[in-house]
Amino acid sequence: MLKYKSILLGFIAFILTGCAMISKDEAALREEAGKLTKVQFYVPSETDNQITIIDIQESQPVGTIKTSEKPTNIVFDSTMRTAYVANQNSSTIGIINTQTLEQEKEIEVGPLPHGLALSKNNQTLYVTTVGDQYVEVIDIKTEEVVSKIDLGDGAKSNYIALGNKNLFVTDHENGKVFVIDIENETVTHTMKTGKVPRVLRLNEDGSRLYVAASGSNQLEIYDTVTFEEISTVPLNGNATDFVISENETVAVITEQESNQVEIVNLETNEVVQTIEELPGAKHISFNRKETKAYVTLGATNKVSVIDMETLNITEDIKVGHSPHGIEIKALPGIGGSC
Repeated sequence: MLKYKSILLGFIAFILTGCAMISKDEAALREEAGKLTKVQFYVPSETDNQITIIDIQESQPVGTIKTSEKPTNIVFDSTMRTAYVANQNSSTIGIINTQTLEQEKEIEVGPLPHGLALSKNNQTLYVTTVGDQYVEVIDIKTEEVVSKIDLGDGAKSNYIALGNKNLFVTDHENGKVFVIDIENETVTHTMKTGKVPRVLRLNEDGSRLYVAASGSNQLEIYDTVTFEEISTVPLNGNATDFVISENETVAVITEQESNQVEIVNLETNEVVQTIEELPGAKHISFNRKETKAYVTLGATNKVSVIDMETLNITEDIKVGHSPHGIEIKALPGIGGSC
């Protein structure tokens, strides 16, 4: 019976437009995973000290997970069985079992943990702590902080992106991005950016680094080999977070203080659409097909959904109050909605 189920699951994955064909092993994983096969968003709520789980197919909340104080951002390991959440006011990293939907343990870190990056082998978690000048390194096996990377006097670590060899960290107070050699855990370069750099993301092959320079109202693009600026996209508001389409032709940018989202054509570096009246538009994520973008509205208890074909808001999904980050939970090649 299991054999026939695996074959059927493989066929279903094949006919889903935009989804990768899955192997027998992955089909077996789907059989075992249960709830994990659901494609969902996890949305931390700063005020309610919880994570709201949104089912993408149903387009509604299907559960919550209690956390410690002021959860901000979240990251999943590659199995999607474990998630890590930055509990800012508790100065801890919560370890979440996504099958029992419980925060099972906490790891103490420095003041105001915020940004998270997990190595591809699920062995090392990097944590930026807004309250000091360090990036903390957690060994996943021992669940302990094993080292701290010093960014220098006066530095304030904020958001983080992990490449193949380097770690990139924004310093929102000093207009910088620090480049850290992962192997040696030392700062090798300091990139000068526009004012108040916030979220930064790497493209698919890691050759380009995108930085949201909030105070300068622009999206900046850098070469990750030379660390030189390639281009700058002027915006009409302060850039907070963004997503880049897989083909790197479109960027959708949230602007928290401006209460809006801007859609940019990256081939011409022009804003093609502005969606206004989105209170505290903070963090954003695509669904797997990139047909929709989900935006947390930090000044409300909602996530707004943007249709990427019409470039309009199609619905709002109720979550916890003051939603912060948003992260998709989906096993590669598996799931009813891409």
